[in-house]
Amino acid sequence: MGKYREIRKRRKRNRNIAVGVLFIAALSAGGYLYSRASSNSLQPVRETEKATTADFTDKILSSARVGQTDLTGLTVKEAEETLMERYQWELIVSDGKDSVLLDNLIEPQLQAIKKQLEETPPDQAQQYEIDYEALREPFISQAASLAERWNKSAVNSELESFNKTTGAFVYTNEQNGRALDQEKLVEQLMDAVKSGNYQAEIMAGFTVTPPKRTQTQAKEQYEVIGTFTTTTTDNKNRNQNIHLAVDSINGLILKPGEEFSFNNTTGNRTKEKGYQPAGAYRNGVLIEEPGGGVCQVSTTLYHAIIEVGFKTTERNAHSFAPSYVEKGQDAMVSFDGYAGPDLKFVNTSNQPLAIRAALDGKSLKISLVGLPVLEDGVKVSIRSEKIRDLEPLEPVYEENPALPYGTEKVVDKGTIGGVYKSYRVYKKGDTVIKEEPLHNSTYKGKPAVISRNTTVPPAETESQTPIETQPQTTEAQENSETGHGVGGSETTVQETDIPVVPKAE
Repeated sequence: MGKYREIRKRRKRNRNIAVGVLFIAALSAGGYLYSRASSNSLQPVRETEKATTADFTDKILSSARVGQTDLTGLTVKEAEETLMERYQWELIVSDGKDSVLLDNLIEPQLQAIKKQLEETPPDQAQQYEIDYEALREPFISQAASLAERWNKSAVNSELESFNKTTGAFVYTNEQNGRALDQEKLVEQLMDAVKSGNYQAEIMAGFTVTPPKRTQTQAKEQYEVIGTFTTTTTDNKNRNQNIHLAVDSINGLILKPGEEFSFNNTTGNRTKEKGYQPAGAYRNGVLIEEPGGGVCQVSTTLYHAIIEVGFKTTERNAHSFAPSYVEKGQDAMVSFDGYAGPDLKFVNTSNQPLAIRAALDGKSLKISLVGLPVLEDGVKVSIRSEKIRDLEPLEPVYEENPALPYGTEKVVDKGTIGGVYKSYRVYKKGDTVIKEEPLHNSTYKGKPAVISRNTTVPPAETESQTPIETQPQTTEAQENSETGHGVGGSETTVQETDIPVVPKAE
C-alpha cells in the first residue's frame, strides 16, 4: 500500500505545479495582450482570437453546486480546479498482498460538468449531481476482472510418488482455494464513492473453497483399478530378466495425459544391466538372447491396462503365440535402439496413476493404482477367437543315420498358424454391457520336424519299421517368447481407440 501513498503525494505535487504553471502562463498571456494593445496591427488579431475562444472561465459563479461541493463565488476556472481536487480518484482494492488502482469511472461525468460550467452564464444558478448508480455496472465488471486475477482453485491431494524402500505411496498436501466476494466488493466501492471517499483503500473479501479430497481421503480413495497375474517358468535366467523389468516399472507415476513406453522405461535390455540369455525369437528362429522373457511383463501389464479402461497407443503380437496367455492377448516388445515394437498407453484420467509390479516365486502380478475410471461395478476384460487357420507348412526332414534304414521319427509335430480377433468386453455383474473390437493377431505356424534315415546300407535286407509319431517338445520352445533385440519379422498391430466409460457421480 505504501507505493500508492507515494503515487498520491507525487500526483498531488505535480498537480500543484501544473496549476501554478497555468496561472503564471495566464498572467503572462494577459500581460502580452495588454502590452500589445497599442499595436494596431496585432490587436485586431488578438481580439478576434479572444472573441472566438471566449467563455465564462474568468467569470464568478453566482450560484453553483456539484453534489455537496459549493462553488458559489468562484470563477469557473477555480471551480474546475476545486472539482479536480475534490473528486481526485485513487480508489484502490487490495487482497492483502496485491493492490490494484481502479480505473477512474467518475472522470467522464466531471468533464461533462466542467463543460456545462464553461458554457452556462455565471449569473445563472447551477446544480449538478454525480450519478453514482451509473458506476455500478463498471464496478461489477472490475470486480469480475479482479476475481480472475485473485481467485485460486482448491488443490486436491493426489498421488505423488512411491517409496520403494518402505513400499508406501506418498501423497501431496491439499490446499484451500478462495473466491472473491464480488457482490460485497461492489457494495464497498459504491459506499465509498457515495460517501465521497474517492481515495479509499478497500480490502477485498474472499470465501474459502475447500478441496474435494484431503490427504487422508486420498489415501483411502486411491485403489487398485486394474490387475493381472501370469505364471512364469522355472528358467532361472528368464526369471532374472523378468525381475529386472519388473523393478524398472514398479512404482512409476504417470501424470494425467502422460504416455507410458515400456521400452523407454526399461531401457536397453543388455548384459551390462544384468539381463541373462534366455529363449527368444529372432526373425522366427528360437535363440538364446539377453532379455528373453520380458515380453511376459509387457503382456501382464497390457491386461492391467485393459482392465482399467485405458486404451493402448501401441501394442504388437508375437510372431509365435506364447504359452503364458491366451492367443490374441499378448503384447510383444523389442528394444532395437528404441525403434523396436513397444507397449504404450496414455493416462487419460485427470489424476496421477501408479504402476505396481512384483515377481513372487513364479507369480508375476502387475497392478495399476489410481482413482476409478470406469462406472462403479463395470469390469473390462479381453475375449479372443480364432478367425482362421493358416496353411500348414511343409515338414522339415533331418537325416539321422542312427535310425534303421527307411524309418522316420517325428521329432516335433509342429503347429498350424492362425489369425485371432480380440474384443474388449464390458460387464456389469454377469451381464455383458457391450463388446468392442480390440485388435487382430496373426501367429506363424511351425513346420513338423521329422528325423529319417534314407541311406541304403550295402547288405541291408531287413524290412523297414513303422514310422514313429510321438512328438518331443523342449521347455525352451514351450515357454519361449520375443525378448530384447527381436523385431525383424514380428507382426505389428496397432490397437484401435476405445472410449473410456466415465464413472458415475
